[in-house]
Amino acid sequence: MVDVFTNDLIDEKSLESRLQFLHQHVARPIPQQPFDDCTPALIPFHDSDYGAAQTKGGGIIVGSAKHAADIPLLKSMNVIAVLNCASGGIARLPVDELKECGIRYAFTNVRQDSYTYPILHSRDTRRHSRQISEVNDDALGGNLVCSDHLAVSNALFADIRRQYYHADETGSSKLQCGNVLFFCVAGQNRSAALATATLMLHGKPLEEIVPHFARQRPFVLENVGFQRQIVELEAILIKLNARDFSVRELAQLQFKTHWQQMQYAIEISEYKRVRMMEVGIDDQLSSITDRPTLLSDVGRKRTKSEYDLLLGTKVEIELLIPGLCTIEARIPVKSSIKNVKKCLVYHANQNLLLYGDDPAKVAKSWLVLAMFGFDDMFDIPLEVEAVELKVQLERMKSMFGLTYEWKDGEPWVHWNPKCRFALVIFSVVRLPRSKSLSFPNGNSDVMDIDTDKDIDQMAWANDTDESLRSDQVPWTFQHEERPGAPATLLENTLKSTHLRAWDFVTGQSFASKLPIVFSFSDDPRDKRAFMMVSRSANAPQQFNAPGEGDILGMGANAIVHRVQLSSTQADGGHRDGGWTPVNVGLSCPNGLSDDYSTGSQDVNKADEMEGSQLTEWDAAVKRPFSLAKMIVFLQNSSEAGLAKRLRFANMLNSDRRVLYFYGLGLGLSTNAYNQNQFKFELMLLAEYEESFSTYTMRQFMEDYMMNALSIEDEGQRKSIQKLQSNFSLTSLKVLLVSLLNAFRDLTLMGVQAFDFNHLNNVLVSRDHRTVRLIDIDGNSQGSIDYPVIESSASNTESPRLPHKPSLDVDLNILLPSVIEQLILGKGRGRSFVSNTRSEIWRATDDRAKKMIQDVLLENFYPCVKEGSDDELASRAFRHTSKVSEWFYAMMKKNPPWNNWTNDIYDAMRCIDHLPIR
Repeated sequence: MVDVFTNDLIDEKSLESRLQFLHQHVARPIPQQPFDDCTPALIPFHDSDYGAAQTKGGGIIVGSAKHAADIPLLKSMNVIAVLNCASGGIARLPVDELKECGIRYAFTNVRQDSYTYPILHSRDTRRHSRQISEVNDDALGGNLVCSDHLAVSNALFADIRRQYYHADETGSSKLQCGNVLFFCVAGQNRSAALATATLMLHGKPLEEIVPHFARQRPFVLENVGFQRQIVELEAILIKLNARDFSVRELAQLQFKTHWQQMQYAIEISEYKRVRMMEVGIDDQLSSITDRPTLLSDVGRKRTKSEYDLLLGTKVEIELLIPGLCTIEARIPVKSSIKNVKKCLVYHANQNLLLYGDDPAKVAKSWLVLAMFGFDDMFDIPLEVEAVELKVQLERMKSMFGLTYEWKDGEPWVHWNPKCRFALVIFSVVRLPRSKSLSFPNGNSDVMDIDTDKDIDQMAWANDTDESLRSDQVPWTFQHEERPGAPATLLENTLKSTHLRAWDFVTGQSFASKLPIVFSFSDDPRDKRAFMMVSRSANAPQQFNAPGEGDILGMGANAIVHRVQLSSTQADGGHRDGGWTPVNVGLSCPNGLSDDYSTGSQDVNKADEMEGSQLTEWDAAVKRPFSLAKMIVFLQNSSEAGLAKRLRFANMLNSDRRVLYFYGLGLGLSTNAYNQNQFKFELMLLAEYEESFSTYTMRQFMEDYMMNALSIEDEGQRKSIQKLQSNFSLTSLKVLLVSLLNAFRDLTLMGVQAFDFNHLNNVLVSRDHRTVRLIDIDGNSQGSIDYPVIESSASNTESPRLPHKPSLDVDLNILLPSVIEQLILGKGRGRSFVSNTRSEIWRATDDRAKKMIQDVLLENFYPCVKEGSDDELASRAFRHTSKVSEWFYAMMKKNPPWNNWTNDIYDAMRCIDHLPIR
């Protein structure tokens, strides 16, 4: 715990005594889950009687997000304003309904419910407390200052009191106002700490506050760091109100901002007169933004941005920076997606990244759009990597009712105050530390910078893509889980720990059925560190032994996990009834419908599906090992770009011989060696099928050629013997035909290259009859060029011929080897195949064919003995004689198979002539 005070103004023994007083009333264990939590706690301000306070108002209510969304409850408790003390907007909060009922909504997003978070005050003279996640006693210096959170909560309560203030004829004052609800996610720590501090600033003693908590909500203020700051604030206020002038004067110098906030809270009529000059503007701005009038706003000249709000050319929205906090931002009412992202990246840099101890600016990021009143998983990424622009616009219109118009070749969207943006940061560019890096105009509030004017002046306005810079590094953030907290990291703060995903074609939103946090290492070679997974819900993350992450495979560049997905709904129906306990690893009962899987349905049909039935399935989630590999695989010519176009072309993949792609996913991972460090990752999601599982062709070939008698494990030995005994020459041909058909499907889909230099890119079904091609990036050469047919009326003198799709795949080396191993190596091992092949090449034609026939009879007709003259033996000899003729010509590339490995279609003709009985 941090001791903020090191001077004689605060007596440490007195603080400990007051902490004991708090412990006697609050910080009791939360009732055993599930906890209904029907009633919040009302702390009356001017009346000690609970019933009178509930009807008269004038108090603060402490509750959870559930209470903030319960309109009838708020009405019954005479609530006229709510203050969101959580770290982000509560997605399903009915903001419109609150306004219709005359209930004001404001927020001061407290980033963390941690022991060391400066929720009330810190010793930072720079005053940009949004940037500081924890109090660092060694780094902070100077006088103590109030936090922005306390300034906002104090201003809101003061605004409510002033709104209902009036003096009667005798000069006495009387308060007749409603109550204010302070809420966070659980209604335990953040809202309770700010409510307590606000009431104390307005003159209510701590002894009159905590007994109300003890009776109504005894589990509040479990956070011992917040307890400490409350008793410190009490000690400060005692000094500021001391009878001794010298003590009071010294306290006012040491705690200047506390003194100002206290005066702002108490002297209602005085500050009302000071504000009369611009009270009309204040009231108009308050009605538009619901922001309380801060002490720093008193007498301040209004900015152009604020007047733009009044004119209706700008709108104030909520910007979430997952992992950090939520900030207010102002964007043009009509603007393109590109310019809005520039504006919000600018806000993120100015508010959070540029002016810290380790200055940086955003490099690779995603912008995701959500809406108040909709579930926070029912959203759309405004990134063409994930969803085409046309689909983005259709989804915004059908989901959120946003309209747009075309201007200068770009769609300009009409944004509104219900919009909630999340800027997910994946990487940053580090900047040199400089004394010149200070907040604009010495003010930490970058809210009022005229961002629409500054867009043209931004360093990145020249269309430079920061995400492609070679000096970018992964962006990580710190968070320490606390066992006593009622919820965990991103359930309680900015983002759920469920994996998020979006369909390439429809933009449909999906989420993992279970919460999931992956693991990573700073060293991409440490592949074992990427294998751990936590699926904890409402508890600190638990990472078990490696292998818990349903590992499907691991290569040089990425690891693949198996994750169950479920579609999301606007009303959160996927949560209420869809987050059922599941055993990850079991098959899902519902799969994609045929209509949906073809990729041919439109957005409206997807919306109909959302309302009628939840769709769930298994996904193979591919995570690159490093930021560099993630950036490369997202490029249009590489794997993710190729996967999106394959998804659009899946009507050409009706037999599913090519891996079926869903879309891109967004997930959270933690450092395997520092589990307080987190980062966000982009992942590629493909279809997972139990029938293929992780059975690669390389593994199949090893099993096929293995000497079963050398296997000690009886179960494995029987499995290998069954594979070899059931695999006939017909099975061999069926498998090869499936492989070449898959290559043909790639050609038809416009894929330019496929890496067939090793067999791990091919999966084999468990019945050994079909294959599926994966890792279709062709070593970053797999871009699609669909045929471009130019107009015959073109003015060009020599018009180009239409492009003919062709697949660059090396069939000359590996395919003949595979066929040789399938023909010769059944249960005999690689050395037998190699030796027999050498003997065949050295032998005469007749002798070589006889050697091939003998091996075929031993491999595929073990019951036929040499010299047998029955009908079965006769047919076997005739068949193997034909196969040996075919195989010898193919192996030595004799006519008609002298060019059979030149391309796919020649190879298909060759395999088609393999004689089967």
